[in-house]
Amino acid sequence: MPKPPNNWPSNALPRRLTREWASFYCGVSPNTFDGKVEAGEFPKPDHDGKYDRKLLDEAIDRINGITAPSPANESWAVRPRTRRRAGAA
Repeated sequence: MPKPPNNWPSNALPRRLTREWASFYCGVSPNTFDGKVEAGEFPKPDHDGKYDRKLLDEAIDRINGITAPSPANESWAVRPRTRRRAGAA
């Protein structure tokens, strides 16, 4: 992790986290974190091996039942919608 700037707040986290920081942020060990990534509970890292904190937040919310799964992951979301004709009930 690079050294933060001198005026960086002590409680601030960067948006993109290493595996170790991401596991700490999620409250699990790095090995447990790896298992949850492989199981699809947590997002996979980007091409550079870093994890997006906002995506981790969304995953934690889903695990805790705070939000519904993303519509992009739902089968109904990929089916084209049919338009109703005018006057159809």
